[in-house]
Amino acid sequence: MAQKKHKTRKTLNILDKTKKHNQFDYTEIFRHIRTNIEFSTVDKEIKSISITSTQPGEAKTTTSMNLAYIFATKYQRVLLVDCDLRKTMLHRYMKMSNKQGLTDALIEFGKTHRFNPEYIQKMSDPSFIGTLSVLTGGVHVPNPSELLGSDVFKEYMNVLKQNYDFIIVDCAPVGRISDAIPVGNAVDGTIFVVSAQDTKRKDAANCISLLQRNNVNVLGSVLTKSDTGSGSYSYYYY
Repeated sequence: MAQKKHKTRKTLNILDKTKKHNQFDYTEIFRHIRTNIEFSTVDKEIKSISITSTQPGEAKTTTSMNLAYIFATKYQRVLLVDCDLRKTMLHRYMKMSNKQGLTDALIEFGKTHRFNPEYIQKMSDPSFIGTLSVLTGGVHVPNPSELLGSDVFKEYMNVLKQNYDFIIVDCAPVGRISDAIPVGNAVDGTIFVVSAQDTKRKDAANCISLLQRNNVNVLGSVLTKSDTGSGSYSYYYY
């Protein structure tokens, strides 16, 4: 059976200097979000974060990708991981292969307990001080929740932390499935994405409460798709 081809998805990309983003300097906006994340807590150094939201379509993956880009301008070894295993999108936004990725790495790691960098792809940009590493979702598995909630995933994340200066993990929306909870427990903190256009306040509050009840360290929120009144959208951290 021929493999189904996916169209490249278009989204905000701060590395794409060929496009004008109206009056906004999105690079500066994401730099500001990075600074807020770094200083979001005084008693613990933040070196790994997960990104989640209430539902699909709230620019969660776009936020994850651009945060990885802006962290790569400051840190030598940055890793971006696609943990939204039910709807992997990062590889489409970043024009990368998804023939193998996180799920394949976890299956192998569960057998060998050895870190294999062959599953990780790399990209460079003149703005980076090093190379950005990307671990796409990988082969589809029937049990994402079981895989992400396993001791193998926790151990693998600990190994990744030893190999990278900063890790950003794109998770599934927590309003529909609970995959973001075990991922949130395996990182230093979680950023909750809220869309000014799509997210209902009550739903967002319930999702944040759910994360906190399960001991997920919610650092703050990023507001996306905020109408500026000029036909364009902006991003804010709070």
